[in-house]
Amino acid sequence: MEIAFEALGILLSPQHLLLLVAAVVAGLTVGAVPGMTSTMAIGLLVPLTFATSKYVAFILLLGIYCGAIYGGAITAILMNLPGTPTAAITAIEGYPMTRKGEGGKAIGIATLSSTLGGLVSCVFLIFLSLPLANIAILFGPTEYFALGTFALAVVMALSGRSVLKGLVSTALGVLFATVGIDMIAQSPRFTFGVTELLIGIPAVPAIIGLFCVSEAFRMAENVTVTGAVQKTAGGFRTAYKMLPKLWVTISKSSLIGTFIGVLPGIGALMASYLSYAEAKRVSKTPEQFGKGAPEGVCASESANNAVTGGALVPMLALGIPGDTNTLMILGAMIVHGLVPGPTLFREEPSLVYVIFGAVVLSNLLILPLGLSLARHIAKFALIDRKYLMPTVAVLAITGASIGYGHIYYFWISIIFGLIGYLLQKGDFPLLPIAMALILEPLIERNFRSSLMLPDAGLEMFLSRPITLICIVMAVLVIWFGIRRERRLAADVEIVRS
Repeated sequence: MEIAFEALGILLSPQHLLLLVAAVVAGLTVGAVPGMTSTMAIGLLVPLTFATSKYVAFILLLGIYCGAIYGGAITAILMNLPGTPTAAITAIEGYPMTRKGEGGKAIGIATLSSTLGGLVSCVFLIFLSLPLANIAILFGPTEYFALGTFALAVVMALSGRSVLKGLVSTALGVLFATVGIDMIAQSPRFTFGVTELLIGIPAVPAIIGLFCVSEAFRMAENVTVTGAVQKTAGGFRTAYKMLPKLWVTISKSSLIGTFIGVLPGIGALMASYLSYAEAKRVSKTPEQFGKGAPEGVCASESANNAVTGGALVPMLALGIPGDTNTLMILGAMIVHGLVPGPTLFREEPSLVYVIFGAVVLSNLLILPLGLSLARHIAKFALIDRKYLMPTVAVLAITGASIGYGHIYYFWISIIFGLIGYLLQKGDFPLLPIAMALILEPLIERNFRSSLMLPDAGLEMFLSRPITLICIVMAVLVIWFGIRRERRLAADVEIVRS
């Protein structure tokens, strides 16, 4: 309890509280601008936190994370311009409500649902992380190997439309992660005589390049945004009155979002889609969906904000990021010399509680800030991308190199930006590459350590319960991904015929 009060004192100090408010506002703004995703916002912020304290770093990162996830709903509802991919689900019902003169009501429902969904996930974050970290203490090399393999299998099978393309992206990520000095034999691998490659490919600049620099290149293809901001009338009171009708949808969608968040690599888009589909399935008036159904806005927004807390659970307890946003935050942890997992809870308990408190407060701040600033923030979506694109490119490319102090990192960001841009052109998912960069060292180190144990052999991976469960789950996830791909292909053939 003493640690909790210490963390609360850190979080509620005037300078830290002001930074958190500023971060949430920045997140709302970035999330509202089409093309400026939450992942990009966190990626651009990570290099700026190199020179700050660990408390300031994670207060800023978590504030912008929670704010950006909600921010996309603002322009989706008022302008039919989803600021984030998840907000595209919100726009299906939100914009028709605006067209009917219910924009304020839609914003009120989205804001209230986002806040409640985020708070529900915070409960699971606080009460699941520590027990999971205590379980992780029992993990040996074989368990960590199997857990990392399961996480990569989930990302490979479910992050894109094609399992084969997911496999190619994962293989590329593993290949990139093996560049440098062999961690066991201490011999160079895939360096081709280039001195700089001896240190390997640093994960943070590479991931910033994949998600931020590549996004700047994509912005260059379509540099104009058109639209108009619709007027809003006070919708919070109306949304509050509708709460008795919406609480079942909020509860169910929040649980779906939290569960999806805990699974590595699936992300908020899947959570929003599943929650929206479930709300439509159980609705007494499914014919209203697509025409401005409040339940659709409620389901989408409560689910995607519930992902925030859920995705932090495996990252803090196991060092396995739940989505691209927590992947970036994990990169910031590595830069600050922090080791996620049981070690973090044991050596940095005050930071863990600051993280818990920052997520709770960020979700609470969404309510007043989202309602009061929605119409003003929406105007940022009208910024011409010919001004936005070079700003993003410069910040993304130079941020990592300035933080690390060497031009090698500058080139890493550019090269991986080009790689990300070309791969997305071919519809290859980027998340498996980023996850492999983070997880490959963990998987390889623990696999090789396992084989160095006395009487070691491959059969040991099938004789330990946790290891066997993770391996079986990995196989099942890949099987499910292949089955899903075949079903989608069959549906396409039916439509064509």
